[in-house]
Amino acid sequence: MTVFYWIMEYVASFIEISMCCIFCGTFLEKEKLGDKKYSVIILSGIGALLTIILNKIELFSYVNSILSITIIVLLQILIYKRKIGLLVLLTLTDLVILSAVDFMTVYFAAFVLDTDAGYLLNTQSLKRVICILLSKSLLVLIIVTLNKLLKKSLVFLKRYIVIMCMYSIFLLVSHFVMVELNMDNGNPETQLFLMIFFIASIIIELLMFYFVIKTGEGYEQRQKTELIEMKNSMLQKSLDETEQAFKLWRSSIHDYKNNIIALTQLANDGNIEEIKKYLRQENELIDRKMFYIRTGSTIVDTIVNTKQSFAEEKGITFVVNAKVPENCVVSELDMANILGNLIDNAIEASISEEEPYIDVTIRQDKHFIIIKIINKYSREFSKQLETTKHNKIFHGIGTSSVKNIVEKYQGEFSINKQGNEVIAKILIPNFK
Repeated sequence: MTVFYWIMEYVASFIEISMCCIFCGTFLEKEKLGDKKYSVIILSGIGALLTIILNKIELFSYVNSILSITIIVLLQILIYKRKIGLLVLLTLTDLVILSAVDFMTVYFAAFVLDTDAGYLLNTQSLKRVICILLSKSLLVLIIVTLNKLLKKSLVFLKRYIVIMCMYSIFLLVSHFVMVELNMDNGNPETQLFLMIFFIASIIIELLMFYFVIKTGEGYEQRQKTELIEMKNSMLQKSLDETEQAFKLWRSSIHDYKNNIIALTQLANDGNIEEIKKYLRQENELIDRKMFYIRTGSTIVDTIVNTKQSFAEEKGITFVVNAKVPENCVVSELDMANILGNLIDNAIEASISEEEPYIDVTIRQDKHFIIIKIINKYSREFSKQLETTKHNKIFHGIGTSSVKNIVEKYQGEFSINKQGNEVIAKILIPNFK
């Protein structure tokens, strides 16, 4: 029977750890676990083995519990390797649910079977096996249900993550303190009170977690609204620039008609040399006007060439060295938003400079896309990126939009001043 008991203990630990992995994956993975499922199985098996070794020393104790919690947290970090703060919150939330379910089941069984809760926690027996089966079944039901209901990518605000972590630690400690104080108390009224306490703990923890999720959803919705406003403004800019292009076209047609009249007159006069000279000048002018930057992306070509024309009209030297990789992980819309906002900022900052210039670089270096925009800026530089525009709110939306896009691709975004230059640099992993 002893071997059977330890097998049940191992299975229970394996279920606990694997359910924690699934719970964390619900919020950290947009799709199903995929290749991570093998890591979950292997590391859950190793974690369960380490837990069994601790249980061999003593089935229930503070030291064992703290070490087991530490093992579970480390296993989650090994599996997901990112967003450590959120990962700790998710693990603590799962552990609160786990401890509440376990202790609730133990005190319920003690109440129904008219036995001592301390005996069920500290002694291997068939009654303890019954508790294990009940508690793990309930745990699986709760985690799988949450996985089905909450399978989506969410934004979690850091301050609420900290508050939730502190509350979860308090609740987790409260569980063990309550159990320790009432370990040898077989009073049915006390056991009933503890059952209610643990049920309330699960409900309160889930409500708190729901509040954090809804707060994140509200923040995400505000970000989307700001992004829509920014896109509408960019569309208006595009319409204005299109109108300007039509004006230039109409002006070119007018000039072309005048050129035809002039050439006709020269031909009537038989002035061939003047005609040749005139045509050479026009050919050189056309060569200059036909210069078109090609980056490998139609959308990026449009943005860069439009911004170049606008910058040069303002007397700003505009240099481009751009090549968008074929398998670019960044969507064309996101790339347009990044370049549109950063180049607009660079143009605004350069207008009041002497001999202004803007240098735009887009290239791939190994497995990373690098976007770098340099502009001359001799004035005081604020790390908060305060703007001189009247509409400071919109300017903030543009910068915020760039940050959000870069974060979406797990990249890095920085703006720094070096000498008389401001350098905006983006580094995005390009795995597709």
